[in-house]
Amino acid sequence: MDILTTRIEKQAEIKSLLFSEALKFIVKDFSQRAQEIIFSRYGVFNSHPLTLEEIGKKYQITRERVRQVIREVLKKVHEKREEQVFSQVVEKIVLALKANGGIMEKKNLLAVLGKGQSSEQAAATFFLECIDDVKEVEMKGELALSYAMPDFDLEKWQAIKNAVVEILKNQEKPLSEEEIFNFVKDDMKEFDLSKEILTHYLEVSDEIKKNTFGKWGIAKWKEISPKGTREKAYLVLKEAAKPLHFRDIAKKIDQYHLNKKKTHAQTVHNELIKDKNFVLVGRGIYALVEWGYKSGTVKDVIEEILSKSGKQLNREEILNKVLEIRHVKKSTIVINLNNYFSKSKSGMYSIKK
Repeated sequence: MDILTTRIEKQAEIKSLLFSEALKFIVKDFSQRAQEIIFSRYGVFNSHPLTLEEIGKKYQITRERVRQVIREVLKKVHEKREEQVFSQVVEKIVLALKANGGIMEKKNLLAVLGKGQSSEQAAATFFLECIDDVKEVEMKGELALSYAMPDFDLEKWQAIKNAVVEILKNQEKPLSEEEIFNFVKDDMKEFDLSKEILTHYLEVSDEIKKNTFGKWGIAKWKEISPKGTREKAYLVLKEAAKPLHFRDIAKKIDQYHLNKKKTHAQTVHNELIKDKNFVLVGRGIYALVEWGYKSGTVKDVIEEILSKSGKQLNREEILNKVLEIRHVKKSTIVINLNNYFSKSKSGMYSIKK
């Protein structure tokens, strides 16, 4: 058997490794109570982790004694790091980190390792507390609780993160990974930064987050982390880049999973009608004021168009200008023209004096 075949078989064996089974194997020579306490505390083979108090009551011992048992087990498992099963566990964790730029947010690492199974994630959590081959890192407000390779360069990560923060603040809008990479690649040549690594670095940031549309921005921006109905509607309209009916806005809020509960269309209408950042441009159709839309009746809109033009306009010119900022029928515009504005013999309209 050649070296390549052996390596492939070993990698397949590591990928198929179950953390729960590895944990069960490595603690099999511990007392039954110690095993049960570990499984209960971390939620391995259980529906959820038990508290120290719940475990204490079950075994009629104090919470401090439960802590002591857990510490003893962690220490004993750490001493078994030369065993094959332990080595395979370590290698699987290291492989996951290396595939993600050498660092992963804890919850994402557990999701990858546990493949969505709570018992596997619980066992992986236990092993992460036993091994020396990775380090736990966190920077309040900057770096989410993560695990990294021992040689991971936090200063490099911070320099790149800070550069991206500056770019986002200067651009004043969320950007795609491609856009961010194009901004930083020249200034970050010293770091030999690839787009893939940049993405992995952004994924562990607390200061920078990705919204539901795959755009990155400052975490507190409403385009990134919308809170109420108005902010969610704003994000939907920004992404659509065109006016939408309030019923369609409600549907898209749910479609993009911006709400945990079903969004009611009437709630959207009630919220937007009283918000100065939105304007009703047709029957139930809303646009953003920042797009140049203004509130008021069709008559008000025509009056402003004529006032700004400083001259008379024909019907087609007025129709086109109104339809740029109002979603109404042409007949509605014509009725307003005929009722409230002066028309010359040549068919030109002006404001009545």
